[in-house]
Amino acid sequence: MVFTLSNDSASVVVDVTHGGRLASLRIKDTEVLLTGGHDDTTLSWGCYPMVPYAGRVRSGVVRFNNVDHQLPLTHPPHAAHGTVFAQSWTVANSTESTIELIANLGSQWPFGGSVSQRIELRNDHVRLELRVTAGDQAMPAQVGWHPWFCKPSHASLIFESMLQRDEHGIATSHCVQTDAINVDDCFINPLAPLSLTVNGVDLVLSSDCSHWVVYDIPTHATCIEPQSGAPNEINDSPVILAPGESLARWFTIAWTGRLIH
Repeated sequence: MVFTLSNDSASVVVDVTHGGRLASLRIKDTEVLLTGGHDDTTLSWGCYPMVPYAGRVRSGVVRFNNVDHQLPLTHPPHAAHGTVFAQSWTVANSTESTIELIANLGSQWPFGGSVSQRIELRNDHVRLELRVTAGDQAMPAQVGWHPWFCKPSHASLIFESMLQRDEHGIATSHCVQTDAINVDDCFINPLAPLSLTVNGVDLVLSSDCSHWVVYDIPTHATCIEPQSGAPNEINDSPVILAPGESLARWFTIAWTGRLIH
């Protein structure tokens, strides 16, 4: 099931069945997201929410209150990107410009809980909001988004530092200075607006998330992923939600309204 939000400047297709993701974002009829693929390539298209963890979880194990919980190894040998990117969501409300979705965190998540998502299309940007809420027990939590942009012709991604990965591909707390080019790494503290040009459309990304994972290795796409914490932070330095407590973040993709030829 898909829903389309549209106005004079853009249209957004929301695929409720495949993770409540943006399946398409067209600016003046120009597509900026990688589209297509479904069941066998769930991780590799559109823009999907990552809840209740974002990025990789070491060996797929969440340790909470001295108990180890095994998660599905969606990115072997690690878990990755949460439990809701492939499941069907429920539509709570929709208009021509907004849609609100809800989902539970599924049987793969041992603590229960739920997530809500609001997507709003405005004249010059789309705003995404996530809120994860604990159920009847405390739990660690994290949120984020995984947008797959068609390969940019230009990108300006300037951060204060990068969190160096260890030999298992998990971000550490060791900060280094490097450009966000040909990387699959986590960055902190943008020093300028995060901008890119995709199929002639100038985009600017913003979020109240503290970390950004940049995956710039594929030749056909670039992922710039806002996350409320670093990969594996659900173990290393988790946000703990009390029963009924929530964690919320937002993410916007804005455009200038002009096409570059």
